[in-house]
Amino acid sequence: MDPLDKKYIIGIDLGTTNSAVSYVDLQDKDNKNSRIKIFRVPQLTGAGEFSTLSVLPSFLYIPGEYDISKTALTIPWGTQDDIFVGAFARDHGSKVSSRLVSSAKSWLCHSNADRRSKILPWGAGDEVVKISPVQATAYYLKHIKNAWNNAIGDDGDLYLENQLITITVPASFDEVARDLTLEAAAIAGLNNVTLLEEPLAAFYSWLINHEKKWNQFVNPGELILVCDVGGGTTDFTLITLKLVDGSPRFERIAVGDHLILGGDNVDLALARRVEMRMSKKGKKVSLSTDRWKSLCHQCRQAKEMILDGLAESKKITLMGKGKKLIAGTLAASLDRKEIEGIVLEGFFPIADPDLKKKKDVRKGITEFGLPYESEPAITQHMGWFLEHHREDVKQELGRDNPAPDLILFNGGSLKSPVIQEQIRAAVRHWFKIDDNNLPRVLENNNPDLAVALGAAYYGLVKIGHGVRVGSGSPRSYYLGVVTSESQNKESETIDNTNSSKKAICLVERGLDEGTRIELKHSNFEVLANQPVSFDIYSSSFRSGDNSGDIINIDDTLTILPPIKTIVQFGKKETKKTIPVKIEAQYTEMGTLALWCCSAVSRHCWQLQFQLRETETRTEIPYEDIIDTALVDQVCLKLKDVLLNNKDDLLDTLVKDISALAGQPRDKWPLGLIRSMADELLKHISVRKIKANYESRWLNLAGYCMRPGFGDGFDEHRIKKLWKIYKNGPVYSNNAQVRSEWWIMWRRVAGGLKPGQQRQFIQDITSLMFSKKGGKSKISPQEKVEIWMAVANMEYLLVKDKITWGRQLLAEISSQKSSARNVWSISRLGARELLYGPVDRVIPPAEAAAWIKKLMNKEWKNPKPICSAIAQMARKTGDRMRDIEPEFIPEIIEYLSQYDFTESAIHFLQNIVPLEKKEESAIFGESLPSGIVLKS
Repeated sequence: MDPLDKKYIIGIDLGTTNSAVSYVDLQDKDNKNSRIKIFRVPQLTGAGEFSTLSVLPSFLYIPGEYDISKTALTIPWGTQDDIFVGAFARDHGSKVSSRLVSSAKSWLCHSNADRRSKILPWGAGDEVVKISPVQATAYYLKHIKNAWNNAIGDDGDLYLENQLITITVPASFDEVARDLTLEAAAIAGLNNVTLLEEPLAAFYSWLINHEKKWNQFVNPGELILVCDVGGGTTDFTLITLKLVDGSPRFERIAVGDHLILGGDNVDLALARRVEMRMSKKGKKVSLSTDRWKSLCHQCRQAKEMILDGLAESKKITLMGKGKKLIAGTLAASLDRKEIEGIVLEGFFPIADPDLKKKKDVRKGITEFGLPYESEPAITQHMGWFLEHHREDVKQELGRDNPAPDLILFNGGSLKSPVIQEQIRAAVRHWFKIDDNNLPRVLENNNPDLAVALGAAYYGLVKIGHGVRVGSGSPRSYYLGVVTSESQNKESETIDNTNSSKKAICLVERGLDEGTRIELKHSNFEVLANQPVSFDIYSSSFRSGDNSGDIINIDDTLTILPPIKTIVQFGKKETKKTIPVKIEAQYTEMGTLALWCCSAVSRHCWQLQFQLRETETRTEIPYEDIIDTALVDQVCLKLKDVLLNNKDDLLDTLVKDISALAGQPRDKWPLGLIRSMADELLKHISVRKIKANYESRWLNLAGYCMRPGFGDGFDEHRIKKLWKIYKNGPVYSNNAQVRSEWWIMWRRVAGGLKPGQQRQFIQDITSLMFSKKGGKSKISPQEKVEIWMAVANMEYLLVKDKITWGRQLLAEISSQKSSARNVWSISRLGARELLYGPVDRVIPPAEAAAWIKKLMNKEWKNPKPICSAIAQMARKTGDRMRDIEPEFIPEIIEYLSQYDFTESAIHFLQNIVPLEKKEESAIFGESLPSGIVLKS
């Protein structure tokens, strides 16, 4: 249907703290001057109270059986369950925090969590029904849809799902978070949705009121900084006004990095301050998880009331429980001066331009499981952002100073004039400018609604009305190709093998989002059924390149993370070259979608590149890169020994390869061992020759593919390896083969999918859980290897980890305890996982119970016990994972009697990121160079 046939344009600001909805009636010809309106969202505002508000608080409450009367939750359009969202969810949830879901938007971009898994409310007990971050987001959107449809009447053509819808997301959202937002929209029944970046929406909101007079506020060549600090994220965007062919045009030239930093962090800082002041009979209290959540929510309410001018101070009260309802009550107060002090000093200080940005191995404080930025100073991040884009500003505007001429403040965290002036002062200090040249402020009278209003205005722009911001590409992008003298000049092979390497321009600088790119004048070929790398380059220096131009690769290009994959066509075993046509699209969200469409069949393969700023690629140290000729020599040696039945050479194979590589086995680099793994996978059948062949094959395959991830093709390797799992080892009666079988799966466990790990433990249950009094079917040594494999499977469900951990704990005794069994219990109960998501960590109460059992026994060798306890009690900063503070001194006292190192005790009291040496020790062996663990 033609967009102009729609009646409404809808703009939805899907915020961390509040969501808002705006709309345009396209058929209302008499109301052009105030055409964008706010839809007041009907919602529960109290028990049995249903009202309309200008925002829908982004909170979701999951009632218990006897929590709230069902009649108090009556909603006009009816629901399938009692879960509800909005103001009443927020207010009631602050009292019963274990059932309240908040910050779902921040969870959507938490890469170290399974965002489709039912993990919210974070840290809630088994008695609470949980939902996933995607489901929570879908609940908010579904409420908005139902509220609109209920208000609109019975005309289905006017229902929300049948209108032009724009949903806003942070500019720093990565591709996964954006896809999950669209997935949530689809669950809510909204399938035709456009995503728009929030800072851009905020600027469009400013244009609503200045559509005819923006030239009175902004001059050509001036730089506008959109500073958007919401409840969960901080976004920076640079926009300028340029003359294009003699006409002025707004253009976005830069967006900032991903920052989980906002109002939620302020609430946590306030809560920590209040917690320190709360005491009982002069003794500092330690709050339970639920009381801490309640304190955070009350601090948020106090902050909002005071900064909005509704009060000068607010008393915070935490009621006791049960018989101690009154006696256990704690109270403290917050006032304006204290709140402004914490906000200004902690989050908006006068930043230091000499302080260099550090690349975190892991993020900072992780309250509620979220990886917040370790540097809380938003002004510091702002300075780094502007410095990072100094060259872009110079290229676009021809000036050396990236200090903004104007600032548009947006987001609930920036409503205070005091904070706005502090940010301007921070710019003055950073760039050493005088007061007369301080950035001017673009007025934003309603930061709570600006993004929603701007989203609707963007909908108008898309159908040809209003002032468009050219948010086209600030850089040009290129695809790496190779040419060969033996090939026709009109044909290029897409691969990164030898021959002369060149690049073809896909996205030229300034290209508008949504542009479809067809490379009609070149013929291409793609290599199928073999690993290939699609390399992508960018340049902020080059100009004049047009889509389709082929250029030489030089230092004007910056290489971005490539896509390593296998293009499958026909019989998978047959390598071939396929003629293809290349099509591409520079999307609305700043991504590059690339299609390779076969010229000889209907096959079409899509690749998606993320073009936003990403973390610096990890470079493999120079000394760890082995010459390809040497790699080939090693693989030839491996093949010769495996295929020619030479037992004497099999015994010395590792020694011989080390001699060829010039490095001992534990120093073999990633490139070498993955090439060896590929050779081993080609010759899986050698396992059938003899038991010693299978034993050596399993040993080398596991070693060369450990830890199952880290290289672009590891997923394909694991797929091949998993094919042998079902039938088990060929020589299953050989003890050494069986041992190597379990060792191999332990080494590659990180590459197995959650379902594969679960299948693994299901298949070995009868081996490991022998009937009471029955004789074990396996030897003690084999059982140790199996336990280590299970312990390395971090994707297992928490309930499974608890079941297996309790079984292992029962088997560990002071007389027969294996150090490796103790290592296994520490992995099952660890607070910090190496590759698994945070929602797979067992509850702290369970870990504490395991620790107590270990501490209550006498050990001949206490050192491994102490190491295990330290891992299970390690501090993460997330109260949902950390052992109760009262128990920590007892653990430290226990460790100290065995002269356990001070550094180990240090990370029980402080948040210390895992170092490489620790990671290697936890994995059980050193990792190959080039593998970076998931942070």
